[in-house]
Amino acid sequence: MPHPMETLQIEHKRIRRLLDLLEEQTVVIEEAGEPDYELIKEILDYFLIYPDLCHHPRENLVLEKLRARAPDAAREVGALDAEHEGLSRQFHDFSHAVMNLMLEVEVPREALVRLARAFVDDERRHMEEEERVFFPAALRHLTDEDWDDIGTRSTRFKDPLSPTQSGIRFAELRRIMAL
Repeated sequence: MPHPMETLQIEHKRIRRLLDLLEEQTVVIEEAGEPDYELIKEILDYFLIYPDLCHHPRENLVLEKLRARAPDAAREVGALDAEHEGLSRQFHDFSHAVMNLMLEVEVPREALVRLARAFVDDERRHMEEEERVFFPAALRHLTDEDWDDIGTRSTRFKDPLSPTQSGIRFAELRRIMAL
């Protein structure tokens, strides 16, 4: 079983790739082109399922351990769990705008582009901050026992974009990610 921090770092790489794909589609929308709605929908489905239900809870387990083990370091990290909730709300706003567009409800392209860019930029900023402050603090302060507990408590979290996963769900995203 990989170290939980290694898992988080791999997940961040995958999320970054999805944000790149989403940004590419945002440019198409901005230029009044026809985006790949199926790709956007797959990315939205992934963000609706995995980060909120698996990735962020794993990070929250690490934060919980850090708060118990090194409260001063945890204070420096800040309220990542609250940021996760804010990012989730922001993503849902963007997702609803995309779904309305796909259902041919009138959605100004500028509004959709603004929501997409805000989500992509804020998600990137959030991950950069985690990697700059949170991950090093956790690696510095948590014990092997802490990591073992996090690993045990988070084994039910499986990233559907992992090359070890199979099935129809997210098959196209896995194919794109493998390129």
